[in-house]
Amino acid sequence: MRPASREAGLVFLAAPLLGAVLVFAPLIKGGNRPIPLLILELAALALLVLAALRPAFSGHLPRAMLAALACLAALPLLQLLPLPPSLWSALPGRDFYAAALAAVGAEAGFRGMSLIPWATQAAGLALLPPLAVFLTATALPDEKLKTLAHGFIALAVAQALIGLAQYGMGSTGVVFAGEPTARGMGTYANPDHLAGLLEMALPLALALLAMNVHPGGPGVPHRRGRGLRQRLSGLFSQEFRLNRTALLAAASIAILLGLVFTRSRAGVGLGMLGILLCALVFARRIGGERSARLVTVLGVIGLALALEIGLAPVLERFTDTNLVEDSRLSIFAGTLAGIGEFLPFGSGIGTFPEVFRRFQPGDVPYFVNHAHNDYLEWLFEGGLFAGALVAVFLALYALRWPQLWTRERWSHLRYLQVGAGIGLLLLGLHGLVDFNLHIPANAIYFAFLAGLFFHREHEAPARQQALPERRPERRPEPAPAPQPAPAPEDLRNPFAD
Repeated sequence: MRPASREAGLVFLAAPLLGAVLVFAPLIKGGNRPIPLLILELAALALLVLAALRPAFSGHLPRAMLAALACLAALPLLQLLPLPPSLWSALPGRDFYAAALAAVGAEAGFRGMSLIPWATQAAGLALLPPLAVFLTATALPDEKLKTLAHGFIALAVAQALIGLAQYGMGSTGVVFAGEPTARGMGTYANPDHLAGLLEMALPLALALLAMNVHPGGPGVPHRRGRGLRQRLSGLFSQEFRLNRTALLAAASIAILLGLVFTRSRAGVGLGMLGILLCALVFARRIGGERSARLVTVLGVIGLALALEIGLAPVLERFTDTNLVEDSRLSIFAGTLAGIGEFLPFGSGIGTFPEVFRRFQPGDVPYFVNHAHNDYLEWLFEGGLFAGALVAVFLALYALRWPQLWTRERWSHLRYLQVGAGIGLLLLGLHGLVDFNLHIPANAIYFAFLAGLFFHREHEAPARQQALPERRPERRPEPAPAPQPAPAPEDLRNPFAD
């Protein structure tokens, strides 16, 4: 069998490959190990080749987004360009290292802007999977993208259930065999990173739940004057929709429970914020203020199950004295000192773990591999160029919301896009106190949600497929011309005859 067109053939290959990347990404400690990261990078190269071969590759995104993505991919390359010794030593923050090289008798030669070129090269290759996932997601047809979004929710539910099993057993041996003292949860090496995944998936699951609670399904305007109880009773009268709604409600509760029992303070707080935002956003779509009852019911069920499993150790996390003695503030102070030292060019993408040792405060006695703040780490490594890119992406995110928030009826994909936008916001806020976007699996999922959020819905073909085929109408036969009425004298009486 041959595809109908070259475009269809490339989509036929890209969608399963993207699905395989989403499934494989978190399986081996969130992809944060050399071998799984190498596999993800090779798959990303294949996705980029498929995307580049498509005829309308550059027509799915605005020019500003394409320019920002090109600058992001070019940043590591610019930092690897060789510079003359005199120019390199004149860059901010390099005089210390130039003096050290002279002290050991190293030969002066051309050097890249990055202080550790191999680390920048590795960080540049690690950018390939998120870039490929984003470009592929924005270019896929609507139906393929919706299928992948449902699969993403299923993956999050599986991770949440694994994490709950680990919490109930008191060990990570469910996944990390032979590592009884590991802090991992789910298939991640850190519970905070599992919390990042679940807080991205929770708004997406709630968006699908809101869409199914809406009477008549997506795209059907609700009738005023009917209460939520009547809507739910009418909805549950159909067995198939009841099963689908019950599954989505169970998935939302499982993701919420998994998020709570990660014991991540930022994750739990952002999960509650996500539920609040979803209740506000989808309220008018499923019955106005009365839709708060549905959110209340889900919250009560989740709280009851949490008490059944054991919520006390989770609550102790919020009253722990280590919260005040947390060393993040000291790490932030050292990171800010490094930013001032290397401004405006930065130390080089991927160089933070080694370069930060020079600025590490004395009250932080352990090795610091990340700044626990994605934005400060990007400024440390990329300078003002990285800061400008972050500002551009934030502006594009804000400008996308008015395009999605329309008064007309929402389609299935529109609900998913709004949920994805809320998930992006939650992980973006989490980046202020953690480094989720430096974990390959979460960076890939963030890119997938961004691709879903910026995807341009193909409304015209969908409507044409939804409309039934019209049969050619039969033209009525022309009526006979009216005959003139006979004159009165021509009328005869048959009875008289």
